[in-house]
Amino acid sequence: MAQDYPLEELSPRAFEQMTIAACEEVFGPGLEAFGAGPDGGREATFRGLIRWGTEPDDPNVWDGYTVIQAKQREHHSVDPANNLSWLLKQIDAELEKWLDMSSTRASVPDHLLFVTNARISSAPGAGIDRLTAHLAKWLDNPASGDPRVTLRKRGLRQIRVWHRDKVNSLLTAHGSVRNGFRALLTVGDLLERLTQISDTLRPDELHPFLHTHAGAALSAERWVHFQEAGGSDRESVEQIVIDLKTTDEDATESTVLSEIFTRSSAVLKPMMADRVERPHVVITGRAGSGKSTITKFVTQAFRSQFAAEESLPPTARHVREATEAAFRGLGTDGPTGRRWPVLIRLTDFAAAIGPSGDLMLLRFLADTISRRADIDIKPNVLKRWLTSWPSIIILDGLDEVTALEVRPRVLDAITYFVEDLENSNADLLCIVTTRPSSDAERFMPERFRQLNLTSLDRETAERYGRMVTQRRLADDPDRRDPLLASLERQFSLSTMQRLMKTPLQVLIMTIILERVGTLPSDRYQLYSQYFDTMYTREAGKPTTLAPLLASQNHAIIYLHETVGRVLHIKAETSGGEKSVMPRGQMRELLDARLTELEHDTDRLRTQIGDRIMQAATERLVLLVPAEDDGFAFEVRSLQELMAARSLVKTNDANLRTRLIALAPSPHWRATWVFMAGYVFSNGTDEQREMIVHIVENVDIGETWPGWLSPIGPELAAALLDDGLATQTPKWLRRLVQVALRALTGPAPRNMQAFADGLTAAASADSTTRSLIRNTLIQALSGTPRASHTARFLLAMTKLDAGISQAALRDATEPILSRTSETFDCLGTVLEDHISSLPEPGDAVVALRPLLDALNFYHAPPFGSGEVGVTLVHNDTVTDNSTAQLIDDPHTAALLEVLIASLPLESWRVPHGVSVIYERGAGRRPVSDQLD
Repeated sequence: MAQDYPLEELSPRAFEQMTIAACEEVFGPGLEAFGAGPDGGREATFRGLIRWGTEPDDPNVWDGYTVIQAKQREHHSVDPANNLSWLLKQIDAELEKWLDMSSTRASVPDHLLFVTNARISSAPGAGIDRLTAHLAKWLDNPASGDPRVTLRKRGLRQIRVWHRDKVNSLLTAHGSVRNGFRALLTVGDLLERLTQISDTLRPDELHPFLHTHAGAALSAERWVHFQEAGGSDRESVEQIVIDLKTTDEDATESTVLSEIFTRSSAVLKPMMADRVERPHVVITGRAGSGKSTITKFVTQAFRSQFAAEESLPPTARHVREATEAAFRGLGTDGPTGRRWPVLIRLTDFAAAIGPSGDLMLLRFLADTISRRADIDIKPNVLKRWLTSWPSIIILDGLDEVTALEVRPRVLDAITYFVEDLENSNADLLCIVTTRPSSDAERFMPERFRQLNLTSLDRETAERYGRMVTQRRLADDPDRRDPLLASLERQFSLSTMQRLMKTPLQVLIMTIILERVGTLPSDRYQLYSQYFDTMYTREAGKPTTLAPLLASQNHAIIYLHETVGRVLHIKAETSGGEKSVMPRGQMRELLDARLTELEHDTDRLRTQIGDRIMQAATERLVLLVPAEDDGFAFEVRSLQELMAARSLVKTNDANLRTRLIALAPSPHWRATWVFMAGYVFSNGTDEQREMIVHIVENVDIGETWPGWLSPIGPELAAALLDDGLATQTPKWLRRLVQVALRALTGPAPRNMQAFADGLTAAASADSTTRSLIRNTLIQALSGTPRASHTARFLLAMTKLDAGISQAALRDATEPILSRTSETFDCLGTVLEDHISSLPEPGDAVVALRPLLDALNFYHAPPFGSGEVGVTLVHNDTVTDNSTAQLIDDPHTAALLEVLIASLPLESWRVPHGVSVIYERGAGRRPVSDQLD
């Protein structure tokens, strides 16, 4: 009996790709494939000779223009008559469109081929015979209302169908097609692949390794830790996951799971005729937005699918079943087909590579997987596996790799890994996660599409609040039920809605609400009150630690704040090491503080210090034991909070100096906003005025070239998004005015962050809303740069109500056409305009090193919403070295004049230079300016 392949397991996109691959194998070169999206009734077309027989003089030949269409039945019926009925309806609908004289489809083909997974009967007078007669009749059927119009008269000569049996025979005959689609692989195919992978491992050895890795990882790598939430120690990720909404570079809305699973269902080999452009994904999201949780769940989903046909241990089998149940609860389908998944924390890789190392990502993957599967897998064996089996590699936490010496090495290692596998025609899907502050890097934009996590909408936030409360307090109904009732009452409050932006913030709100009963008004107070709540909770427990927490709160709070500051300084230059404080260093900080507090005797200070350190071995409020007998914060945002609380405790002059020094640094941005939050919550009006004054004037100082890469609008948008000035119109509107400078300066590097800030401000009062909306509308008819930014901010802030899409299109259409150009060499574009300078000869000599460096950069359009810059691979030019050239005062002065002379439609060139400078200079350590 012929092999019957599981064609239903192919996604619709993969079935189309399989159709194209099979046709290319049968017809030969010349097939033109059409990608995903509207195809005008064509999966592919072929112009030329198609011989259906095996003999050269066989009369059964098609010559001309052939259109191929794929028709996959998702739920295949075992009843051939039912399949025939379905297929005839599909074909009739297509032929009606080809017959319609008003159709917008391209010209009617000479020949039409349908490819389907539907099985129809071959019995005489049944399915195949009925189908043949039906198609023949269609050729001469007149169009409705005009008997003179038929498909034959319009040029269609013949129609064929490849039904399931024909497709099966083609796949059996053409192993190269079958091997491109994992769902179609037989056991023999798999064993053949395993044999090809390794000369040292037999197939019966390697297959258990793959099974062992998937099963062991299912059991061990599924946990999300909730210790800091006051509930159970941990939860399995499928129990608390929610799908997260995203926008892409064109402001198109989707979700993480939908985007990843849609991509994963296609064959992503670069050499496919119907290749997927930019197959990989960068997911950006603010702290606590759920990036790590959702990617952990994605990994688990693929592990469950990969091991779906395996016999698993009871725990792994339970996880697989729970994962399937989670998809039902989410109302979405899981991944189709089997991709082999690997999840890597980039901080682990950064620590392994170090500032001077040369560790390949492939070797790191091999070592990591070998430890999990208890077998030694060499990098070359792993590469052969990755090129022979579809995979999904998830690299989580690029934003946590901050050290200037290490970050470029990590980026280079990822780039080489992806390029090397693509050059080997691997079916690879790579996912990278990072924070929005890293958006300017536009990591490998020619291969990666960027998805920006949006704030939780009200419905999702409420659902998550209920779910996480039920899970966290599952065993304590006396606490759980009143809290759920309180949540329902609080959901409608404007304060609650403003703060329900990320899963972490929703979780924290449920904890505060349980303990305090009311909610704070901004993000700083939310996190700070969370710490206070946890401290009070621990101090109120009937434990031996409670009296210590009550009597030594000054020392313990100081310890948290100082450890946060020291660890965040360390993370800036640590070379990728995790933010962990050694026990000895923490004891030194504690002893110094106890001495400052002037406890009576050395013995008493030692006793208090010993008790606090002993408490820390289990948990000291937010400080928890870490590897190598050290201590750390479980959540990075809490480390940033404590660093901020430490840094603001100084006099006003020092505070101003610190704020100005930290303002340009992406590493310190969240801490900076927390510092401002502390001032707005606890400071005087004079100190609040100082914060706003710094934001208004930071770009005209001498420490940062604000004319090139302004940071004031970014700071203003961040403060607005945190809700700091919502209750104080005086400062609110001044911050709004600074944020709106983005319309006149370089386009925002993170459009979503600006939209979030302006949305929060617009919700404060109708006057502020009108100010923002009217300014954006006026900018639509302004410069190309302003119109570009305003168009997307209007849409993303939902302030475009009442403005017709036609009006938006008319206002921006000329600009968008001009900005579609790709500037291959930024240096060349700038040099072409040097003649406009007063002394162009001297200027070109002075600018030559910078112009030569900028010729390694180009600025292609990565979607209309944002603009990025790509550095062409070379051994001499880096973002940091280019930024150092701009730091020269004479070079900077000439560059400023030169940029001002550029035509308005070339705005993407200075924007590109701005991005380069921010990428290079923004990562420089600034913590030495904090003392």
